[in-house]
Formats: sequence, C-alpha cells, structure tokens
Amino acid sequence: MVESQDQGPYYQLNDTKNPDLLRERQSATFDVEELTQFVFGGPNSYFNVNRRRQLTRLAYAHPVHDTHLPIEYLDADDYYSVLIRKSFIAIKEAERYGITDRKLLGWFVSVFTNGRFMFGLHTSMFLHTLETMASDEQQEKFLPLARSFQIIGTYAQTELGHGSNLQRLETEAVFDINTDTFVLNTPTITATKFWPGALGRSTNYVLLMAQLFTPDRNHPAGLQMFFVQIRDLNTHEPLPGVELGEISTRFGHEVGDNGYLRLHNVRIPRNHMLMKLAYVDEQGTFHRLGDPRLLYGTMLATRVNLCAYFSILLARAITIAMRYSAVRRQGQNPNGKETLILDYPLQQEKLVPCIATNYAFFYAFIKLENLRREILDSDTILFELLPELHAVSSGLKAYMSSIGERFSQTCRVACGGHGYLVASGIKGLNNQLDAGCTYEGDNSVLYQQTARYLLKVMQQLDEISEMETESSIKFLYSTTTPPATIINLDDYCRLFECRSQMLLKSMSNRLSESEASTYNKFSKNSIELVHISKAFIETVVLRAFYDGVRKASEHKSFGPVFEQLFHVFAIHTL
Repeated sequence: MVESQDQGPYYQLNDTKNPDLLRERQSATFDVEELTQFVFGGPNSYFNVNRRRQLTRLAYAHPVHDTHLPIEYLDADDYYSVLIRKSFIAIKEAERYGITDRKLLGWFVSVFTNGRFMFGLHTSMFLHTLETMASDEQQEKFLPLARSFQIIGTYAQTELGHGSNLQRLETEAVFDINTDTFVLNTPTITATKFWPGALGRSTNYVLLMAQLFTPDRNHPAGLQMFFVQIRDLNTHEPLPGVELGEISTRFGHEVGDNGYLRLHNVRIPRNHMLMKLAYVDEQGTFHRLGDPRLLYGTMLATRVNLCAYFSILLARAITIAMRYSAVRRQGQNPNGKETLILDYPLQQEKLVPCIATNYAFFYAFIKLENLRREILDSDTILFELLPELHAVSSGLKAYMSSIGERFSQTCRVACGGHGYLVASGIKGLNNQLDAGCTYEGDNSVLYQQTARYLLKVMQQLDEISEMETESSIKFLYSTTTPPATIINLDDYCRLFECRSQMLLKSMSNRLSESEASTYNKFSKNSIELVHISKAFIETVVLRAFYDGVRKASEHKSFGPVFEQLFHVFAIHTL
C-alpha cells in the first residue's frame, strides 16, 4: 500500500477519484474550462463542447458497453461481430439524438465505438463523393439510401499494383452502346482493388475508380467514378461476376475489415457513372461538364480530416501517459517517500514536447480546414488554389502521422512496462498512427509532391506579386533575414521561414543548373526534397500555432502557458 504525500492510504479497489490526480488538477495555474472553451471556440462554435459532452455521456451510458471481457481478447469473428453490433447501435442512437450533420455524426459514432466504427469510409469518403460528384438527379436517388444506411458503401480506388500513381490504374469501364451499360473488369492481377476498408465483409456498394472507354475515342477518356452494387441486399452474397473477400491480418488498424475486389464483365446502368463532372450519352459520346481536378476532391477532404484524426489519436496517448505519470511513484526521495514520476525532469522532457506539438497540430488543422472551405465549399470553386491545398494537405498528412507515431511511442515508453499492456490503450493508438503513415498516400511520396509544388512556386517568383499569393507560401515572396537572437515569438517564425527559404532556393538553383531530365533531377534529389518539405510544413505548423498563441494572449490565465508551449514546440522542432 502506498501513501500519498499529504493524504491517507489510496489505490483501494473502491476508490473513485485518485488524490494525486485531484491534486495535480487543483494546482493548475489556469481555468481548465476557460481554456477548453477557448480552444474549441466556445459554446456556439461548430465544435460546441457542451453539446459534445452531453452526447459523450449518453454514448457511454448505453448498456451495450456493459461487458466483462475487453474486446481485444476476442477472436477475429467475435471481434467483428461485436464491432458491427456496436456500429449499428451507434447509428440508431445518432438518429435518436437528431444528429444529421455528417461531421458530427462521424464524431459521435467514433466516440460510441471508442474509435472502432466499422463504417467510417461510408460516412466520410462514400457520402462525400456522392455529395460532390453525383448529379442532382443521382443525389436524389442515391443519397437518401446512403444517409439512412439502407446501403453501405466504401471507396475503391487503390489497386494491388498502383496506389499513388492514379493515372496508371487498370480497372476498366467500357461503354456498351447496344445495352446502354458499362462493362466493368479488372483485367489483370494488379488491377485488383486492394485495401478498401469495410470491403471484406461489410459493404454492399462501392464507388469504383476506373478508366473509361467509349466508342468515340481510341484511348481512355480518363478516370471516372462509378456507383457499383457488389452484394445482394437480402442475402449479402456477392453478385455475379464479383469476386471479393478480406485481405490478411494487418499489423495494426484492425477495425476496417479491409478487402479486395475483382470484377468480371459486371454490367451497370449508364447512369451509374457519377455525372456531375462528366457523362456519356446514349450514343456513347463522352461529355465533360466540370473541371476534372474535382475528381480528387474527396482525397483532399479526406487528408484534411486525417490531420484532425491524427491529432486526436496523439491527444489520447498523451492523456494516458500524463495521467499515469501523475499517479505512478518510483524512487525514494530524501523524505523517505516515493516520488511521482511526473516530477522527474526526464519524464517532463519526454511528455511536454508531445503536448506542445499536439497543440500546434490542432491549430495547423484549423488553418488547413479553413483553407479547404475557402477553396471547395464556396459558390465558386477556387481552382487556382487547389495546388496549394493539395501540397499543404499532403505535407501535413505526412508530417502529423509520422510525428504522431513517434510521439505516441514516446508516450508508451513513458509508461514503462504498463504502457506495453494492451489494457493501457497506447499501443493500439500507436498502431493506428503507424498505419496512417501509409494509407491515403505514402508519406515519402506525399512529401515529394509537396516539394514539387514548392519548387514550381520558386520558379514563378518573378511572375506573381506578393498580393496574389496564398497565405501558406506568402513568406516565400520576400527575403527573410534570420534573427540574431531569439527575443520574442515572431523571431521563431522568421527563423523557420528563413530556413525554408534557404533550402528551397538552394535546391531550385541546383535543379536549374542540372542538365539531367526532369525525372532524374527529382529522383536523384528525393532525399533532400523530403527535408525541404518537412522544413516548409514545420513553418506552416509554427505559423498556425503562432496565430493561436496571439489569440490566447488576451486571456491572462492561460495566455502565458500557451507562450511556453510555443517555445517548447519551436525549440524541440529545431
């Protein structure tokens, strides 16, 4: 039995509140509730903390959570059955509480299932694609079924042979003018759709990315999206010509029953090609209605949402590690009592940078989401800003997943042997962040895409005035002088901007002087390109955090704490 510093025995089985945790909370130098409302924008904001707290209490009170066996101890079939049941109950509860907003729905079902909602791709990519790429007539037909979960879908893009190189996808959709249908095929092994979440067991529809072939062209009309039924709605058996199943067990990210899909002369109606951007008429003529770049809008929106997701996962890992550190005692102090490990500077050195970084992540996501709304949610889509959104979202996705994975591992180590237990929850979070380094774009590839955009910007510096530039690259259009010393927060911003400028200018000059082909130029310098992208993204994150700190400075109770976290993030990142 261990005794606290100023209270009696604790860690009894009937304890409801740990005195060490209470003491740590009571010793805070700021009002926690005031800070919470500030970070999430107050009770009237989109995040609406009070409403979400209410929904969280309702979710956790549901009797489906009353189980004596942790889900991690179940075999694969029982694990799947429990999660499917909880996921459907979460949907019903969301309907019961009047949750109609798609993002709030996604948040609620994630809370209800403790991050294990089985139909996450349905509520995100599947619905988003229908909302943005289906014609008005198609939306009227398909969306009510999808929103009410009468059909459950996923997003089938990645193939066994191609992930990031979308233009080389091999799945074919050939228009048959005689039957007014598209004939779908995966003509090679490498054309097999591979990895889509919920495809293995759960979904009955997919949104299929395929190369379109029409009689009026001697070459493919490019990638198009198709609304395809793959399972019988009554028996749940695969339809004729559809071959599918689960892929093997994953290292982590065990929720999604990821699957594979092969199609053999599967026919779908002509009006099941999503037709907001393009369509094929009865004569087989291809017509383009909108900018084809919008075909990738779902991927952009998904990467933005992933940045929020990674921040949430890291926040959970940090919370577990901090709470553990505030109650775990190890080592005897001169007074003969054991010391809380949170009081050791080494433990603080591990965890405080994690906290500072995740606050920076949060503000970086807010900035990215605002950029996405400005570009994609306005009445007139700002196509000229799409390259910036692609570059920043790609870089942030790569940066936040890789740093999140590393820091969640730091949190695991900070909890000693207990952190290695499945019951701690940290290793599961670490596995999810680890998976995030690969899905929706391999991080190394994404960093290089960001670098290509930045180098293109560098080549156009003399052609575009500063007033015409986007916010995230604005600093590239003026020469930044590095500060002699760090006196205030703005000096950090200048230092980061100067570093990014120098790296970009050096690489731009090197590439312009090289006589090698464009492919060889980028291939030979790929390592440096990744470093350039990281430096740029760190500047974007720092600037976003800086804006948050400036707003926090108006609050005397926690403003100074924000400044301290900013210092920690900047120094630790450098």
